[in-house]
Amino acid sequence: MPKTHNYTPGSLIFCKGEEANRVFILKSGKVNLIYTDIETNADMCDVVQQGEFFGLRSLIGHFPYEENAVSLTDSVVMALTLPEFESLAMSNARITLKMLKVFSGQLRRIHAFFTKLSGKELTSPDEELFNIGERCFKLKRGDHAKYIYSRYLAYYPTGKKASLAAKRLQSLGR
Repeated sequence: MPKTHNYTPGSLIFCKGEEANRVFILKSGKVNLIYTDIETNADMCDVVQQGEFFGLRSLIGHFPYEENAVSLTDSVVMALTLPEFESLAMSNARITLKMLKVFSGQLRRIHAFFTKLSGKELTSPDEELFNIGERCFKLKRGDHAKYIYSRYLAYYPTGKKASLAAKRLQSLGR
């Protein structure tokens, strides 16, 4: 059964390195997540807002918490075990969508970081999609190229490569 905890300003909810055994949902108040940025090695802070969850990535991955969670105000926090969170997520699509948005943003930041490390220039999503279509086109994978170009035009109808994508589609016999 999920448990609700009350925290006063400055209270530590969990600390970096501690075994992740709960995911937390902020019912009211504000919580600060303090972590070390992998690129700059500087201390960073993210403020958790009401209704948001935290500690999930560590719990799902069976890793220790990667940050300190500190209450900024009087806060009410619900603590759930992994099975409790999974049950909640299965019955509430909004939580699943919110989780996907959080993970998507994290993956984008990681991608940008490693792209920068590799010395390659970071390209926009529309350019990446078009480039995949071009690779398929050059490899004579017509069905794949058609699909990618049509997705490009659906997502980016006024994109920089829209006219070329339309020409490619036409040449492939739409």
